[in-house]
Amino acid sequence: MARANFVAKAQKDNPVALKGESYWWWKFRYGPKRFSKTRPERHQLTQSAFYSQLWQLEDDFERTVHEINTVEELPELIESMSADLEALMEECQESLEAMPESLQESSASGELLTERIEGLDGWINELQNIDISIEDATTEEEEEEALENIKDEILSTNPGLA
Repeated sequence: MARANFVAKAQKDNPVALKGESYWWWKFRYGPKRFSKTRPERHQLTQSAFYSQLWQLEDDFERTVHEINTVEELPELIESMSADLEALMEECQESLEAMPESLQESSASGELLTERIEGLDGWINELQNIDISIEDATTEEEEEEALENIKDEILSTNPGLA
């Protein structure tokens, strides 16, 4: 994972900042320097296609969960999250199936892919088993509290992959 570096005042113009402006930069081994006006997100700081996608999904899910205002939005959110995770899981499954059979179970790569598939499947199951009903809530305050509890439960689900 690359380390992001902040420059308060650019010494000279670069692709994103003029001299005197602030910017961020990071570099992977054997790659070009990358620049941004905003702090790079963690999915931008890895060269792993899997972790890049996973971390972007996690960050997007967290932002989306915080934007939820009503219980009616929860089923669509969980369905969307599950679909995105299933797509990532299918990519891992395809990668595993593309390997020779002898390596699927005996190699470190095969074991890693299997762990990722199982972790994503577990996360999907956790999400789909969350009780999103708030029938017991009688006041608006109780509904808001129940919604916050459900949102916390969604955020506490963990793929166990990092």
